Amino acid sequence: MLINFDKIQNLSDEYINNKPFPHIVIDDVIDPNLLNEIEAEIKSIEDWDDKKNFHGSIKKRILNSYEKFPNFTKKLINYLNNKRMLEVLENLTGEKALIPDPYFYGGGIHSTTRGGYLKVHADFNWHKKLKLFRRLNLLLYLSKDWKEEYKGNIEFWKEPFSKAEKSIFPKFGRLIIFTTDDNSFHGHPDPLQSPESIWRNSIALYYYSSIKPKKNFSGYRLGTDYVPVKNDNFQRVGKLRKIWGNIKYRLFPSKF
Repeated sequence: MLINFDKIQNLSDEYINNKPFPHIVIDDVIDPNLLNEIEAEIKSIEDWDDKKNFHGSIKKRILNSYEKFPNFTKKLINYLNNKRMLEVLENLTGEKALIPDPYFYGGGIHSTTRGGYLKVHADFNWHKKLKLFRRLNLLLYLSKDWKEEYKGNIEFWKEPFSKAEKSIFPKFGRLIIFTTDDNSFHGHPDPLQSPESIWRNSIALYYYSSIKPKKNFSGYRLGTDYVPVKNDNFQRVGKLRKIWGNIKYRLFPSKF
């Protein structure tokens, strides 16, 4: 069995009660031989779809074209998006009617190199093409040689953003699942200190639902809400985007 589904779904109480927002951290649920093959595939990728270079993220490469996913990577992603996995995620999180994103908008394979970062943020909550609400993030880490001194821990934050509430090492094969809402602020905001030859690799998958969230949803957010923490010198504009998103929804609902 490539994925130990039972181990994931039996953690629902822990998931719901974890702070600062519902989440779970799970190790050893995916076949290690498959993970080794995927790590090797990612190291060989040359044709990336995008590379981030702005205040929210730099030196982060993304491959989200399904037809370009390497073979073992595609096999695992298909498993993580299949009917059984959706049922497991619903049992784990309490979400209903989950749907994977066939466009991998913002997701797919992520790889960040030395000096790169992803600032603390809450993700967009509305998929304009699917007309669905984003409800879950799934992150799988795939850098076998990663060390603590390289930085790159994923951090969970909450307002007023005085300190990280949780810092999680991106251990090889580690799976993190969390609820996507107005309060799920996360990122790895410190520049990576890894050697040039060692990348911070992950697979990111997002799951959606047609059911409007009942909690921590203050409006349609089409963009990412980046927030300054520590010594960041950029301004937060996500709240303004959300206000504008709500105005547009009221004026032009057919375009949402």
